[in-house]
Amino acid sequence: MGLSKSNPPTAQVKLLVSPTTGRIPWSLLSWLALGSGGALLVAMILSGAKLIVDPYSPNWLKTAFPGLVNTFEAAPQTADEIQAEMRAQNITHGQPIAWPRADQPKAWFYPILNSDDKTIQELWVYRVQNDQLQRVEQVKIRPMKESFITTPLVGTASQVASVDSDASLSSVQPMAGKAANEPWLLLEGQRRYGNTVMRYGQILSYQSHAQRLHRLLNWSSPAGQPPQWKNGDTGKQLIVDQTVGLRPSFLLYQLVPNDPPRLQEVSLYRSVYEQDLSTSLYDKALKLAQGSVWSHSLQMMESAKATLGHDWSAEAQAQLDLIQLHATRTKAQTDQTLSSQQQHILAYLIDGQWDKALSTLENNPAIYGPTLKRLERDFDALWRGVTTHLQVHPKDVTTQIWGALLVTSRQSPEAGEEWLQKKTRSKATLERLQALGGQKFAENIALINGYSDTNTSTASLPATNEPGRYTSLIGQATAVGAPGHGWLRSQTLPTLAPGQSWYHINVQLLQDNTGWGRPPVAITATNMWAESVAIRRQLQLFSGNRHVAGVTVHGVQTTGSRLTFLASGPKINGSTLVTTPNSLQWLTTLPWQTAPTPPVESRNATNESSVDDAESTQFPQTDFHQTDTLTLMAEAISRQLGLTFEQTAQLYPHLQYIRMDLMGDRTAEHIFTMGPGVPSELGLFPGKVMILSDNGKLLYSDVGQQRSLLAITGKTINKPATLLVEQAGRYDLIGF
Repeated sequence: MGLSKSNPPTAQVKLLVSPTTGRIPWSLLSWLALGSGGALLVAMILSGAKLIVDPYSPNWLKTAFPGLVNTFEAAPQTADEIQAEMRAQNITHGQPIAWPRADQPKAWFYPILNSDDKTIQELWVYRVQNDQLQRVEQVKIRPMKESFITTPLVGTASQVASVDSDASLSSVQPMAGKAANEPWLLLEGQRRYGNTVMRYGQILSYQSHAQRLHRLLNWSSPAGQPPQWKNGDTGKQLIVDQTVGLRPSFLLYQLVPNDPPRLQEVSLYRSVYEQDLSTSLYDKALKLAQGSVWSHSLQMMESAKATLGHDWSAEAQAQLDLIQLHATRTKAQTDQTLSSQQQHILAYLIDGQWDKALSTLENNPAIYGPTLKRLERDFDALWRGVTTHLQVHPKDVTTQIWGALLVTSRQSPEAGEEWLQKKTRSKATLERLQALGGQKFAENIALINGYSDTNTSTASLPATNEPGRYTSLIGQATAVGAPGHGWLRSQTLPTLAPGQSWYHINVQLLQDNTGWGRPPVAITATNMWAESVAIRRQLQLFSGNRHVAGVTVHGVQTTGSRLTFLASGPKINGSTLVTTPNSLQWLTTLPWQTAPTPPVESRNATNESSVDDAESTQFPQTDFHQTDTLTLMAEAISRQLGLTFEQTAQLYPHLQYIRMDLMGDRTAEHIFTMGPGVPSELGLFPGKVMILSDNGKLLYSDVGQQRSLLAITGKTINKPATLLVEQAGRYDLIGF
């Protein structure tokens, strides 16, 4: 039996393959990111902690964030090595300062001094590392400007001329009264201005964790007191005393404990409350403080504090603290035994005790004159107080009377009464004013101050033997038939002899030790009388440049910016020049010489050189006798006069010439004048003047004009001379 052929059995295998979906395993990545962030955070915390503990050890945060700490680093040294290094480099240092204590120091401060004057140039800071010191900071100590130092003297009798030179600092010490968490350093210097010794300086704060010094404040004190700390209701406060005389002045700073700390000045010129809050008492108190009416301001501010209750803020409390500083001082002064009743009156006025001040004046009629003079001297500050008080209390009678007295001291009795009548219609107030001294007010004050127009008035201006501030004067005198009114004078006016005349002298220029200048706008008649003793004794009348006679000064008057003397002298019609001996250099007395002839090759400026080209050329400063300057002057004269080269050559033999430094810059200017014999065809006249700078620029010319240069004032360094010019019967002064 055979096998049958058939299909073999087959096995089927199925392969199941999952298709690719493209999904990202976000959960895994999230865990990885979270872990990395946590690790980075831990690393930053550890590195930050290490940086705080030791800012100068290697740390990646210092590279990543260079502003975190001071990156100045020096190799650690022993104290002996520091001394040896400084000696080797010829570095002078002052007494090192330890913080917090010398027996357990954490840091040392080395003042580095100028080897010549021993002033502080730098401050080096060393941190203590076991028995070694590592310099971690050094800062330059810049000098202070005198204009800042003398700011507290502005507006006082001790005010000095504005200066902007540098004032160095000479000492440094830890600042007393500050909490010892971090060291504060006080740098100081001293300078004398007249009778006032000014202390000034800087305050630095040292942040030990960052090893940095921060300059927080520049200060100055005419009271000779360094800044003082006090504990206020709002925290630590710093006081700077800027008092001059009896009038207190304080600056108050609130310590803001930032990193670094900050000193924030307390201002009385800014309300700390919003408009929607009723703060009438607070606003009035602030207004009084701005006028320096301290005691009244304090009373009103304390009432405002009680009224506002829970709305009373820390900023308002700081303002109250500042007001209280001033009020405490002014009140204490009124309780002192002062040397005179005038000082008592001034102390009462400064404190705003108008009633007591007026009662003292009414009970001492003999001190009217001296009191009014003192009012005039302190006018600005007292006037601010009176007017401010009247804004808050417009019907206060005694304050109104003091306002009238202040107006009288500055202007006249009539002006004082007129001012009072604008403030009140009260007849009793006016009579109280007029009853002062037991006489009619206007008559009494007029006699005291010399304002009376009768010849029987008594002397009022103080006699003095001091020469005064001013040494020379230039003015213009006008003959008048009668003296006129409103003169402040020192004696009874005389009856003039025949041939004599009264003169009103309008003062145009005054000279003191700083040079020539216009009369001060704010000077009073009394002050001008005292400061002009030397020049009043030697005033001379001139007609043109011809001396006529001397004059006698009898009185003075100031009206706005106009300053006028009343004088008598020989009668001269028309306008007359008045000056002091040696105040002017008359042109006729100058050492003129014939102008040097320019070289033949000098070009015709009119034909070959345009005006624009000549003015834009920067010529070197050379001696006049050098060819370039000779040519330059000839071209400038030719150009200005419109002459050809041939005409200029005709003119030169008749030109007079002199070199003078008129600008005060140590470079001589060139003065040319037409001498006699000038050819008539040139259309020029003798006596006319041209002044050229060293580069050919025209500075002055009266050629072809109805004016003539008569004289030149003296110049000083950095201050140019002034030209005296006669024109149409009057005199003018022309500056460069």
